[in-house]
Amino acid sequence: MKKEHLDEMDMQILKILQKDSSTSYRDIKETLNISIGTIHNRVSKLKSASGPIKGFTLELDNSKLGYELTFLIRIQIDGKHTEEILEEICKKPEVCSAFHTTGDQSAFLICRFKMSEDVHNFIRELNKKNYVVRTISDMVLKTYKNSSFVQIE
Repeated sequence: MKKEHLDEMDMQILKILQKDSSTSYRDIKETLNISIGTIHNRVSKLKSASGPIKGFTLELDNSKLGYELTFLIRIQIDGKHTEEILEEICKKPEVCSAFHTTGDQSAFLICRFKMSEDVHNFIRELNKKNYVVRTISDMVLKTYKNSSFVQIE
């Protein structure tokens, strides 16, 4: 389903669900003044393989779970082994996002940690891996925006 196949009603439903994916069809009905059956059919279409909804997620407050430290970690990997190394790294629970990138570094990670010792151990482990040439890490001091999705207007 390409954007041109989304009408204004689809976009309104997406806006509501993007604000709070647990919004009930009854609440959407009250907001948009359309039947629950219509909402159900449209959401099903939006969740189809060709639709823009890939799932509904739970947003957690990492700091309330003890993950106070966020690090951006760039990794230079021997090119022939980038995919292999990233697949292995992605299994680690601290890794929230992993990207294969262009430029001097092969990959970019966003990781969350409870304590500085956890960061130290994680980076030391990375640097010990075969084919990892170098890591560069930066601690996030303050987050202004953190989303992997475009906000629908």
